[in-house]
Amino acid sequence: MCGITGWFSTQPQRFGPESGEILRGMRDRLLHRGPDDFGDHIEVPEDVQRLGGVALGFRRLSILDLAGGHQPMGSPDGTVWVVFNGEIYNHLDLRKELEAAGYTFATRSDTEVLVHGWQHWGLGLFPKLSGMFGVGIWDARKRSLVLARDPMGKKPVFATLCDQGRTLVFGSELSAVLAHPAVEPRIDAGGLQSLILMDYVASPRAIVQGVETLQPGGLWHVTVGAHGGLQVARDCYAPPTRPNAELALLTEQDALRELDQRISRAVERRLMADVPLGIFLSGGIDSSLVAYYAARHRPARELDTFSIGFEDKSFDESAHARTVAQHLGTRHHERTFDPQACLDLAPKLLASIDQPLADASILPTWFLCGFAREQVTVALGGDGGDEWFLGYPTFYADPVARLADRLGLAHVQPWLAAIVQKLPVSHGNLSLDFQLKRFVAGLGYQGGLRHIAWIGGLEPRQHGRVLAADALQELHRHEETTESSISEVWRQWQSVARDDADALAGLYARYYLGDGVLQKVDRASMLHSLEVRAPLLDRDVVELARALPTRMKLRGRTTKWLLRKLAEDKLPPHIVKRPKKGFGVPIAAWLRGPLRGWMTDVLSEERLRRAPFLNVTGIQGLVKEHLDGRADHRKVLWALLCYCVWQEKLARQ
Repeated sequence: MCGITGWFSTQPQRFGPESGEILRGMRDRLLHRGPDDFGDHIEVPEDVQRLGGVALGFRRLSILDLAGGHQPMGSPDGTVWVVFNGEIYNHLDLRKELEAAGYTFATRSDTEVLVHGWQHWGLGLFPKLSGMFGVGIWDARKRSLVLARDPMGKKPVFATLCDQGRTLVFGSELSAVLAHPAVEPRIDAGGLQSLILMDYVASPRAIVQGVETLQPGGLWHVTVGAHGGLQVARDCYAPPTRPNAELALLTEQDALRELDQRISRAVERRLMADVPLGIFLSGGIDSSLVAYYAARHRPARELDTFSIGFEDKSFDESAHARTVAQHLGTRHHERTFDPQACLDLAPKLLASIDQPLADASILPTWFLCGFAREQVTVALGGDGGDEWFLGYPTFYADPVARLADRLGLAHVQPWLAAIVQKLPVSHGNLSLDFQLKRFVAGLGYQGGLRHIAWIGGLEPRQHGRVLAADALQELHRHEETTESSISEVWRQWQSVARDDADALAGLYARYYLGDGVLQKVDRASMLHSLEVRAPLLDRDVVELARALPTRMKLRGRTTKWLLRKLAEDKLPPHIVKRPKKGFGVPIAAWLRGPLRGWMTDVLSEERLRRAPFLNVTGIQGLVKEHLDGRADHRKVLWALLCYCVWQEKLARQ
């Protein structure tokens, strides 16, 4: 895994004597993503204002072809240059196609496939790729820069236009973009609203005004336009599509055989590495299946599996992970994550995350990645099964909510909310009172917004309790709010989906998975220079999952039905039947206990007044309600902690 950065500009002053130092500064903000190697490429024509110049920077974490994968990598004639973060799992197949077309290769690196693939297919390259990537391709002949992100959104790409549209700056992380002197770090009210409502800043927004995050499957084609300005054609090369009609006709037994083959191939491809490799094992069905298939392709006794536990038993899954490891015969390693570890880690981690991300499970994820990195450089995880195989409880709650809407309960939602708020607050993982309060909060919202209210942070009705008047005014000045973006994506998925469950799977994959879960894993793993791969997000596996009729994925309250059938003869019975638990942490209790002092300090009136766009009185009311045990505001309080700690670091830079 690696880090990419650079800029494309028609401004001569962006290529002055200091440009090399600026590029190195941007590049080295990504040192944690690539500690093994680095490289630069600066190309400046005589007529910069007409043709544009480019600067490309790279940091490398060596995984494949340790000697030959240096970047930026150029074509033999020097007209195409690539910087690439990720892995292309079908690069050997693509290499054969390109060799048959007459191209010769000097390395075993998948990066070289991108170089020649661009020369041969142009923009048609990206739909051919199976993998995870953020990539920048400079074409000197066309004087164009192309930026692209993989369809699932595993690897991030940030970009912004500045200098009145004459300079484009990009990077794998926001910190690299902000290191360029043309970029002004001002907080974006829409990005903050997204963080508060969704627990993450949803693409294409970023937390910094004017900066965008390429959406999953996003493609920017940048060229020089009239009068020296840059023209940016924004596109998505992997838009929502209809399910594969042929696969949808499979019988249950045929679907099981096809699923077995596709997951097996996906895991096998992701075992390819020239460095030590391990498996994240939570004890849930997804990661357990990944470990099973890894043991099908490698001796289990040579596979290292890693898990962490919690002192709070309602959150602890380590015993289940241990059972699976013993069943498969892997070399298993586990550690316990306790409140003191969280107290020590939280301030440092929240400040070092590239942009605020309010999923508290990043704490144990960071801990797990550091634990694994002591022995391996690559790890396989189970992300993706819940979205595409309908694994969340909200999927079977959705029909109930639709029935409630038809019965008119949305009209009495405020009264119902007042009633359930009187239930005693429990801080257990997915406790009954927490689920019931969330369910009632979602009544009255339509489509995707209901699910954001269920799984996100502060529900949309209440964002005035957190956002100040100037933030609300800023949001009203822009037509595209977080809510309108969600509704538009929901409409896109509904237009191609087989049914509502299929549309919800696409919505969850686009937002909760692509902008939330996968970015959490990317940030936590890259801070330890660890590459994490997700076999269940393989292109072929996702294609089959989309095609399966809903009855093969969700039956009553049984989620991931076909995955469970697949696992029946492969895993211990109680693992197969376990309900969804989630990789949570007891953050609600910790904010009232060991993290209380830190929280009240960060969210004190003095510090809140220094942070842009915050409603100080409303936030302090939320803090008091949580500390008094009258409400569980874990999500919004954690989001505010993430924002405030991150913003204070930004202000110091």
